[in-house]
Amino acid sequence: MNRLDRCIKLDFGMVQNEIGIMCVAAGGGIILSGLSLVLLLAVPVLLIVQIVFMIKMYKKLFYTSLYGETAAFYQSLPITTEEMTAGRIFTAGTGLLMANIVSIICLIIVVNTSGIASDLLEIYIDIAGKAGQNVFSGRLLPATFLASTVSMYRQSAFILMAVVIYNSLPQRRRTDWTKVFAFVIGGAIHFAISSLGGLMEFLGAEPSALWVPAICAVFDMVLTVLFYRITVSRLKERYALS
Repeated sequence: MNRLDRCIKLDFGMVQNEIGIMCVAAGGGIILSGLSLVLLLAVPVLLIVQIVFMIKMYKKLFYTSLYGETAAFYQSLPITTEEMTAGRIFTAGTGLLMANIVSIICLIIVVNTSGIASDLLEIYIDIAGKAGQNVFSGRLLPATFLASTVSMYRQSAFILMAVVIYNSLPQRRRTDWTKVFAFVIGGAIHFAISSLGGLMEFLGAEPSALWVPAICAVFDMVLTVLFYRITVSRLKERYALS
């Protein structure tokens, strides 16, 4: 566990700037949306900043340190493939979670201090219907937050697995068309997995039922472990990492 702890600390050090900017952009977007309707124009810009630095975080954790210029250094560390993979997934998922928590804190602040934010929240609840009322009244908040948290680690595990599988292909098969195809297929799979809650509601599940986010959370936990095991297996097979 001590080696895994050191691995995670090293991973966080690698992407601490990206995570910090993501948190600032996430919180800034919420705060600006609650101050003035005019400032809402700046929210999409901050969202783009957040997405750009999220991609930078993923690239550093999942590509640069595995296949890029710092790969030799990180692969020389006295850690197992399991520890390295778990550390990368945990770091990426926690980075997303930190930005999400900052957003929630800022949302609570602006809702209680800004009339504009309260109006926007009421509009959202009207659109979301019964499920939105239950979430913001606190009934579903713990369950939906848990499901959202687990999904961030599942998303990170899926992206790492996709990167490792793609880079384990023979060099001649890694063409520009292969990249586009892999991106489209990977995005479609990720969208399908992320839409489980919506699919259950489409099939007749009550949107305010607690078991809907609970099933999503369990499903994501299982997938996270599965993606983790596939990644470890492929890394060992391709690079003979122990």
